[in-house]
Order: sequence, then C-alpha cells, then structure tokens
Amino acid sequence: METNILDPEIFPAEQGPPHRLFDHWRENDPVHWNPANPGYLSRFPDSSGVKSFWVLTRYKDVQDVSMNQELFSSHEAGIVVWAVEGEALERQRANFMMMKPADHNAVKKVIIPPFMPKALAEIAPEIERMAAEIVASAAEKGQCEFVSEVAARLPIYTFCELMGIPPHLREQVAEYGNALADVENQTEQSLDPMMGLFALAQELAEEKRRNPDGRLLSAMVNDTTLNLDPMQINQFVLVFAMAGHETTRSTAAHFVHLMHKHPEQYALLRSDFDAHIDNAIDEVLRFTSTTTNFTRAATEDTEIGGYPVKKGDNIYLSYAAANRDPSIFEDPHRFDITRPNAKRHLAFGVGPHVCIGARLAKMQLRALLKEVVTRMPEIRLFGEPEWLRSVWFNAIIKMPVRF
Repeated sequence: METNILDPEIFPAEQGPPHRLFDHWRENDPVHWNPANPGYLSRFPDSSGVKSFWVLTRYKDVQDVSMNQELFSSHEAGIVVWAVEGEALERQRANFMMMKPADHNAVKKVIIPPFMPKALAEIAPEIERMAAEIVASAAEKGQCEFVSEVAARLPIYTFCELMGIPPHLREQVAEYGNALADVENQTEQSLDPMMGLFALAQELAEEKRRNPDGRLLSAMVNDTTLNLDPMQINQFVLVFAMAGHETTRSTAAHFVHLMHKHPEQYALLRSDFDAHIDNAIDEVLRFTSTTTNFTRAATEDTEIGGYPVKKGDNIYLSYAAANRDPSIFEDPHRFDITRPNAKRHLAFGVGPHVCIGARLAKMQLRALLKEVVTRMPEIRLFGEPEWLRSVWFNAIIKMPVRF
C-alpha cells in the first residue's frame, strides 16, 4: 500500500486518519519512509516546502522518540511536517515548543502554575457556569451547528480568561487561531494570520507591561528571569491561540459524532454519566487523536525500533497510529467507553513536550458534555459532518445537530 500521507484530502475521505494504511505499515514497515509529496503545495507560513520523514506507527517507538529530546530534537528542524529554514526557522525556534531543553524547562516552570490541580479547582465553577450558559442558549433553538455554536465557545472563553485577553478581542484571537490551523485553505492572497496574531500579541504585551494583572500573558511578559524577547512572546500567544482551543473544540465535536454512531455507548453513558464520563473522554481522545502528528529530527545516526535512522532525518510521530496499536489497546478500532486502559492514549503527547493544558482540556470537556447530555439528551446529527482538509489536525469543522 503505497500512499503518501502528505495529502490533505485523506482526512475528509476517511473521516479521520488513514488507519488501514497505518495498520499495514505497523505490520509490515513500522518505521516507514514517506517522501515529500511533489503534488502537495505547502501553504504553511514561511515554509519552503514539506519534509520527507520516517513515519512511526508503533506506540513504543512514538513514546521512546518523544522521551529523548537529546537524540530526537524539536529544536533542530521544527515540529511540523512543513519545512522552514533560515530566518523563518529562527522565528519558529522562539516558540517554546521548539526551544532547546533547558530553555523549554525554564519557560515551563513559569507557565505551569495555572494548569495545576489547585489552580484549576479555583476556576472550575466559572467554567461550569459558562458551559451551562452556552448549552442553554443553543438548546432553546431545537437545532444548531454544533461546532461553532457549542463546541468552540467554551475553550475560547477559557483560554482568553487564562491569558488575560479582554472580551472585545476574543473573537479576533479565535479567528487567527482557526486560520493558522486551517493551513490548506490559505492562499497567496490571504491575509497572513500569523502576522495579524503577532501584531495583536505585541499590543497585548504592551498593555500587560503597563498594567500587570497576574494572568498568564502578564506573567510571561513581566518575568525577570526569562526576559523573553518580542518574538518569543508572539510565538507563545500563537501556540496558545491554536492549542488553547483546538483539542477541546474538536474533541467535543468528535464526542457527539461518536455517540451518534454508537448509540449503545451513548445509552451506557446516560445510564450513569458521572461513572463513565472521564473514561469516555479518554476513549474519544484515543480514538480520534485530534492532533495527529508532530515531528522531530535525529541529531546523530541512530536506530528506532531496530530500524536505522541517519543524522538530520525527520521523524513523524503518528499519535493517531500509536493510539490504535493492538499491542497496547485490545481490538483498537472498537470504540468502547469502558476500555480499561483508554487513558494510556498519546493524544496529548508524552515526555518533555506533553501538553501542559491536558487537565484543563478534560475539565472543560466534562463540564460542556455534562450540559449537553442533560439539556440535549436526544442530540443527533442531521446531514453529514464536514472534516477539515489537513495533514495535521483530525477536526470536524461543521456538524448540524437536532435535539
């Protein structure tokens, strides 16, 4: 099965990642060479093209590479499938996800406190209140477009509250974040969402310097140990504008879609919501893997799972494939909200670069889905959902529902 996964039509056609292909590779060629696709036109900002890379489809290989930043670097060539070079690469390296390990750890210490259990417990009542308000507003209509009217609203609100972004700028930040994720629909004539977001980030940073407010962006801007430069601040806002709501929004949509496709699982969830919801969220995360991949670069000649890899080779960490590895997850293509080890999924990554917002994402999902199941218990799709054209995100972008 020779298929190049650098094809943005795959996810819409498959309604998700190409799992039959990943199964074949895992069985026959688990460290698979995927050349740059000459037919794929990169629209990623500042990109010089796309990478060739080794695709990892086994859970253990993805985990092992993720844990070893010295041998498999996020810094050397970036973390996405699009190639960036020269000044563009230096700008990307200002992103804390691509910093050298020591710098990454220093930044992480400053930004981690709001994501710890005690801090999250303090904001939980407000998240629950907002979730109830969002769902109640939609429930009155009898039908809605679930992604924009329900799934997207809570993570945008939460992200902006956490960062200290004022209400009048929130929709703009969300639009920039969505545009950055929707790489394939950008054209040469499109306004560059990266530049728009950077300009907004600088405006916000200046305000936080004048009027510190204790929120996350203020902490970053005014921290005297880090002394982050303007591009590092820009990249920080960029990461959170995308990651701050992409996983939560998409997972909420996938959750409703999967419950529609598996009514017996939905009936089980409704029979005892509190008993099943946490594991159900983990199973949806495992099954859908919203962020399907990141990349690393080998810093020396080495091997992965017994396969030789040369210095400078790019490595594609397929979280989607790892989360369906039968050596870890029994009958991996079966959706089962009682799966005993669902929480072993790698949907948030693993190792030094594991998603720091994972707890917050799960907390938002629990609050939102509790309201959906309570206020829209008969929720069902009408019409087919629309998938994002992407080689990166497994995301539903439109999904009409009735209830």
